[in-house]
Amino acid sequence: MKHIIRQTLNIASTATRVGFDLLRSGAALLAGAPDPTPREDALNSAIRGGDLNHRTGQFDDGTDPAGWYERD
Repeated sequence: MKHIIRQTLNIASTATRVGFDLLRSGAALLAGAPDPTPREDALNSAIRGGDLNHRTGQFDDGTDPAGWYERD
């Protein structure tokens, strides 16, 4: 009986260790993700909404004092 309990605890310990290793690897993978390129960032801004600033050619929140937001 003690042998079965000891074996069960060893299996549980190993499963816990493997689970934490997987979590640590996943966190490292997410932390190492590259930042978006400016082109991707402009696309994300367009998807989220915003106004096209014709001065910069990018989408923004519409508060650029030197920009214009309507076609001439």
